[in-house]
Amino acid sequence: MALRRNLRNTLITVCSLINLSAAQAQESSNSTPEPSKLQVLLQLDNDLFSGSDRDYTSGIRLGFVQELPLESDEGQRMNERLQAASNVLYRPLNFLGIKQNSNLRFARGVGLSQLLFTPEDPQALRAPEGERPYAGWLGLEYSLHAKSEDLVNSITLAIGTTGEASLAQPSQDWVHRNISNSPLFQGWDSQVPGELTLNLHFDHKRRFRNLYKVGTRGLEVDGYYEGGLALGNFRTDAYVGSLARIGFRLPSSFSTPRVQLGSYGHQLFSDNRDFSNKISAYAFGGIRATGVLHDITLDGPVFRDFDTGVKSSSLVGELIYGFGMRYKKVELIYSQTIRSEEFNSQTENLQFGSVMLRFRSGLR
Repeated sequence: MALRRNLRNTLITVCSLINLSAAQAQESSNSTPEPSKLQVLLQLDNDLFSGSDRDYTSGIRLGFVQELPLESDEGQRMNERLQAASNVLYRPLNFLGIKQNSNLRFARGVGLSQLLFTPEDPQALRAPEGERPYAGWLGLEYSLHAKSEDLVNSITLAIGTTGEASLAQPSQDWVHRNISNSPLFQGWDSQVPGELTLNLHFDHKRRFRNLYKVGTRGLEVDGYYEGGLALGNFRTDAYVGSLARIGFRLPSSFSTPRVQLGSYGHQLFSDNRDFSNKISAYAFGGIRATGVLHDITLDGPVFRDFDTGVKSSSLVGELIYGFGMRYKKVELIYSQTIRSEEFNSQTENLQFGSVMLRFRSGLR
């Protein structure tokens, strides 16, 4: 009951933040000819896109990202303070030759995410030996982002819960009854028990310096490399990766179609190319390697005694590929992810599909 109360109070707080952000975006658009920089993102991961129903079986996120205004004195002061803080936090990377940009713009975001994990057999009252345990997570995220035409740095605080308060069982049951017509999983009573989680995520993406033109018909190639760190009792890990795109009229964005806590699909602030009434279309592919120290859905809670029967793998590799399209204010991205074994007794790679719908206000 305490977890439910905490979750309800946090939901109320985030709804208030969303309403405040929307109100500020509307006020900004009324007081200046500059377009509002508000993004709304809906992301969905599901292994049914790959013809299975096991392991990481579903993830969903509703997110809002809004640029901090520069039109007011308060907004300018806030941006100056964030610029100074960003410079300090960035210093450890200087020895790697990674320089900070002195002309950053800043944004904030809020998000609500839910993740579901199950074994393969829906009739099992407990996860069979060697299979992934039942687990669910529901959480709220508040993030700050520093961006330029070449990079985006993000810091995200995620507060959530596992167990019954994650609402994993009723969410999956509703989808299986009303959308997929799939069997109901019977073992949710054995899921990883409730624990309040607190996680801090750091993410960095930097675009490759040049945008390459291919031929004379407007075909373009670009990409970025990335790295990140997560600390907390939900997940503690670190990753590095890279992604490349090829297409027509590439939108100036860092696309992360799958649900990844701490990282959003970003639209850059300094996109000066006018694609108002033209379609952007592209394909992409990328790789990632993640070192994992702790995963609550596999290793169990930190502050409670619970044996999941499995242990998380210390190194996980990923391959991602897909395509995207953008027209005016709307961008739709689809991807497939192939992920190596996440726990010690997993017998085959995980595959799932992801869809991201992004709406951006204020496009020219």
